[in-house]
Amino acid sequence: MLSIEEVKNYLQVEQDEIERYITQGKLHAYKIGGTYIRFRKEEVLNLLGSSKKKKERPAMLARIADFWRFNNFYIVSLMLILILIGLLVKH
Repeated sequence: MLSIEEVKNYLQVEQDEIERYITQGKLHAYKIGGTYIRFRKEEVLNLLGSSKKKKERPAMLARIADFWRFNNFYIVSLMLILILIGLLVKH
């Protein structure tokens, strides 16, 4: 059984996100006195695994965007040089 602080550390989210998971039924918690106290470790790990799978798809797009952002000058420069070389070879 995990405390809410441990769940926050595992999932790397804030408490309001954990409460959203609970209301959506993605995560079950044991309540004592109206406050969520404990969570099953297996459910937290399952939720963590499913959230990582969802994040992997956009991660590839983010990697491509980062690659372009950091290398766009070199890519555009190389394309211009190739075009100029192509024009010089034709003449």
